[in-house]
Amino acid sequence: MPAGAPLDASPREVPLSAVLLEALADADRAPVRLGDLLDRTADRGFGLLLLVLGLPMLIPFLPPGSSTIVGPIYAACAVQMLRGAPRPWMPRRFRDWVLSPAATRALRERGVPIVRLVERLSRPRGLWVSERVAMRVAGVMVLLMGVVLLSPLPLLNTLPALAVMLIGVGLLNRDAVFMVAGLLAGATALALVGLSVGLIVTLLLRLRSLP
Repeated sequence: MPAGAPLDASPREVPLSAVLLEALADADRAPVRLGDLLDRTADRGFGLLLLVLGLPMLIPFLPPGSSTIVGPIYAACAVQMLRGAPRPWMPRRFRDWVLSPAATRALRERGVPIVRLVERLSRPRGLWVSERVAMRVAGVMVLLMGVVLLSPLPLLNTLPALAVMLIGVGLLNRDAVFMVAGLLAGATALALVGLSVGLIVTLLLRLRSLP
């Protein structure tokens, strides 16, 4: 693809918020699997997938320990982006993950409004790099955010999810503002991890030095 071609060039006639509402409408009749959501967005590229995958951790409706599931999903997406895969793919283990009734309700009531807000704010704004470079940069940061979610440090779920969502919007619409915001959010999360680890190490060393 030429360097100036749009990232995630795909049909956008149907807004993502409408796609999500249609997928979640079936929740009253049958459980909604993660694979169901992925199938509805996979043909529209990694940008939409990252946006969808950012919602579960951004909205605090998942039970404790869910980051150990979402983190590997981020990592799996990132590896595919770094390898230059044309469209996202997920192993069956992740695809079979069933969203609870509380999760689907939270997505309908809080997740969809967030997506609608993003749809109003984002537009193409000078992402002056090729698809190859943008995907690699985004892939590195998404991979790091997946690692952060797997760390045992508390209160570090929302910021990585926000970073992933913003990066997804930036890729989808070639929106430099959202892309840079996502990278900054990711860098902030990494800085907080480094600071937390440094404080823990310092505390342990001081405790060790006590008589």
